[in-house]
Amino acid sequence: MGQITSSPSPSFIEGEGDKGGEVTKSSAKLFLSSIIRSRSKAARSKSRLRAAAFIFLGIQTGTSVTRETVERAAQWPLSIGFLCLTVIAVTWAGMQFYMRLRQRDAATALFASLPGALSLVLLLADEAKADMRRVAISQCIRLFFLIAALPALIALLSPAAAAAPQQTIGGISGIAVMVMLSSLAGLLFERLKVPAGLLLGPTLTAAALELSGFVHGAAPASILIPANVVLGVMIAARFMSFGPAEFREALGEGFAGFLLALAIAAAGAGLASIAAGLPFALTLLAFAPGGLEAMIVMAFALDLDPAYVGAHQIVRFVGLSLLMPLVTGFVLRRAVAKRRAWRADED
Repeated sequence: MGQITSSPSPSFIEGEGDKGGEVTKSSAKLFLSSIIRSRSKAARSKSRLRAAAFIFLGIQTGTSVTRETVERAAQWPLSIGFLCLTVIAVTWAGMQFYMRLRQRDAATALFASLPGALSLVLLLADEAKADMRRVAISQCIRLFFLIAALPALIALLSPAAAAAPQQTIGGISGIAVMVMLSSLAGLLFERLKVPAGLLLGPTLTAAALELSGFVHGAAPASILIPANVVLGVMIAARFMSFGPAEFREALGEGFAGFLLALAIAAAGAGLASIAAGLPFALTLLAFAPGGLEAMIVMAFALDLDPAYVGAHQIVRFVGLSLLMPLVTGFVLRRAVAKRRAWRADED
C-alpha cells in the first residue's frame, strides 16, 4: 500500500530497520527539542511580564511619596510612632496565629499578616514561594471588610464626600524618562541581588523624581492597569487546584486574621487617642489596617480630619512599601529558625 500511494513505507513508519530506527529517533529528538524550546520561550515571556509588573508597580508606589506627605507626617510624630508600633504588633500577632495555630509556613504567615500594600505583598509573596492562594484570600478578606462593608455602612448614615481625582503626570517626556530610569534602576538592583530589586529600584527612583519636582502626580492608568492585570492573572493561576473544602478553611483563617488585626489596630488607636488627646474615631480611621482611599473618604463623611487620616494611612503604606523588600528576608530567616527550635523543644 505504501508503494502504491507513494507514501513512506511501513518500515519507515514503524521504525523497523536500521535506517527507519535512526529516522524515528531523530524525529523524536526534534519533537522533544521543539517542545523544550516552546516551553523555554513561554517561561521567558512569563518572566518578562512579571518583571514589567514589578517595575510599574514600583513606579506606582514611588509616585505616592510627595512633599505634602512628608510635611504632614512631621506634624504628628507621637501618633505616627504609635502607628508604627501597631503595624509591627499586627504583623507579629498575625504571624503567630498562622504559624502556631494554623501550622502555616513562615512566608505564608508573614505575607498573610502584613496590613496593607496589597500589590507589593502579593508580588513579594510570590517571590518568597509562599502559598499565594491563602495569602490572597487573607488579604482580600481584610480589604473587603475595610473597603466594602465599612464604607457602605457609613454611606447609609452619612453620604461620603466625593473624592477629588488624583492628578497624573503630565507630558509624555516626563513619563518616558521616569519609566526608563526606573527600569534601569530595577534591572541594576536585580543584578546586584538586592531583595525585590525589580520593585525597590523603581520605587526609590520614582520617589526621588517626585520629591525633586522633576515629575508631579501619579503614574497614568495606561501603564498601571496592565501591571495590575498581570498581577491578577498571577494570583488567579494559583487557585486552579484549590478545592471547596480548602477554600472554606482559608476563608475562616482569613476572617480570624482580620478580627485579630482590627483588635490590635483599635488598641493602638486607643493609646494614640489618649496620648495625643485626639478623638478615638479619628485615630481608629487612621490606624485601620488597609484601605487608604476608603479611610480618607470616611473621614470626610464623619467630619473628621482627613489630613490626619491621610497622612497616617500614607505613612503606613509607604513605610511598608519601602521597608518590606529589605525586612521580609531577615524576618523570614528568624521565623524559620525559631519555629525549628520550637518544634525541637516539643519533641
